[in-house]
Amino acid sequence: MNDVKDVLSVHIGEVKVARNGETLKAILGSCVGIGFIWKRKSMCGLAHCFLPENPEKSFSISGRYVDQAIASLFALMKIRPEDVAEIDVIFAGGGNMTNPDAADNSKLIGGQNLSAAERELKKKGMKIVFVEYGGCQGRKVTIDSASCTYQVEAIPRLANKGALK
Repeated sequence: MNDVKDVLSVHIGEVKVARNGETLKAILGSCVGIGFIWKRKSMCGLAHCFLPENPEKSFSISGRYVDQAIASLFALMKIRPEDVAEIDVIFAGGGNMTNPDAADNSKLIGGQNLSAAERELKKKGMKIVFVEYGGCQGRKVTIDSASCTYQVEAIPRLANKGALK
């Protein structure tokens, strides 16, 4: 029997759900990873969001936009309003990957993604248990459905080749 768990990579614009011991993984830069962990059901979901808001409201399943990704997680995980208190939310990412000298991160896409995530999660009454965002590094997010645990690791920005000697 194979002891290796199934690892589901969540790429840009995707939303995936894991159960039965599967693990979700995403590599984030300015994108935001939004994870839902539902311990009672041993289920978790992860969205890899690229932009803050969909200019055209859509009911299709997608992680491209933060607002649509949260609705997609609700649909895929069959979360009802009475279930919201059982869901732990993590979010990470929103790194400044394009302009490390910028003084105001909120005007960059990472900052806009984070603001949209906070706003949408608050509207739904979601319980955020972990947040790690901003800075000038990427992140790797892993969520394990078997243990309902998560891990967020920083990925340091590579130095400019001209600066290395």
